[in-house]
Amino acid sequence: MLWFVSSLEKKGGGERFVLEGSNAIRSHGHDVRIVCDRLNDAASFDGRYDLTGVLCTAQDYDPKAGYLSRTFSKIGGLLALYRVVRNERPDLVICQSEFDTIKLFVLSKLMRVKYRTFVFGQMFQFKSDISKYSSVFRRHLDTVVSSRPGYRDTVMMPPPRLAAPVRLVNEAVSRLKRRALRSADRVFAVSNQVKWEVSLLYGRDAHVCRAAFDESYIDTRTISAPRPVAEPVRFVSVCRLTEKKRVDLTIRAFSTATVPALLTIIGCGPEEARLHELAAAGERADSIRFLGAVSDEELQAELAVADCFISMDIADYNISVVEAMGKGLRVLVASDFDLSEFGSDFTGVRSVEPEESALSRAMDSLETMAPPSATNLTVLRRLTWQHMAGECVAP
Repeated sequence: MLWFVSSLEKKGGGERFVLEGSNAIRSHGHDVRIVCDRLNDAASFDGRYDLTGVLCTAQDYDPKAGYLSRTFSKIGGLLALYRVVRNERPDLVICQSEFDTIKLFVLSKLMRVKYRTFVFGQMFQFKSDISKYSSVFRRHLDTVVSSRPGYRDTVMMPPPRLAAPVRLVNEAVSRLKRRALRSADRVFAVSNQVKWEVSLLYGRDAHVCRAAFDESYIDTRTISAPRPVAEPVRFVSVCRLTEKKRVDLTIRAFSTATVPALLTIIGCGPEEARLHELAAAGERADSIRFLGAVSDEELQAELAVADCFISMDIADYNISVVEAMGKGLRVLVASDFDLSEFGSDFTGVRSVEPEESALSRAMDSLETMAPPSATNLTVLRRLTWQHMAGECVAP
């Protein structure tokens, strides 16, 4: 097998997904190699993952370039990927984006290779993905935007006017995405929300298949007998500091909350300087600390002493949120996160409208939340890499 991903350059959820997923598939007795267009040692998670066996096609890509330049840059790696597939002769190729599916669709016509796709983050979550404005998908805009509050921040309504060359290329790319995904051997989604979106946009039934940790990661003892909320309450946020993560909302809500508390923000990214300024300007600046990027060992140490994990990400699913659940933390998560498959018996998590006063009230009333319990364990054991591996290679 080959697992293809465009970028393997930083420490993030998508990178952990491919690295852990491929390791778990190997544990099932399959031969898996990761292929990427761009590789950086930062994706090793401080040496936790061995990247020496990764096949890199070394494609140039400028994320700040215009739409046309970025699109043609992505397509430009098709020949290099063709050479890898020809040399490796895999029985199956997996990818985890709709755009990358286009490449595998083309290769399937040339080489009869079988491919499967994870829709790992739908187009409506990202401002930069303009496929949603094409005639192929545009008719579903109102329906999808109204289904999740965060989409109001990432989708422009009415749709923007695009320059003629951009509009033409976007139409072609969108049609190829739809054709490629409809031709995939199997399609996977990481939430019921995206499963529904895939059905609506592509007319395909996606199988929900997701994971966040190894079987040994789950802290059964803490989940079964959670400790009481401390005073001051220790809130923690772990994510890449980008606009999509809405860490600014977390800081503003914390600044207006009245509960004695500390807020620890872990991660780095382009929003870091702005978030430091926002925290410093608030009345609780002394109670907010930024740790930047940390090692896995430091991260686990912070989770071990935290009371509550906060994520206001515009995402239907988030690995770091589920990791916090696996350690028995209470969790405040934006209502964009799809909790439907966790079930009504799953405790220790509260869905919060992504709005400052709502999150502030949730922080102040944390003690009233039902803590995690042993009833969570059945769900959490279905969220292991081992379980996911069995699902994604099944016939």
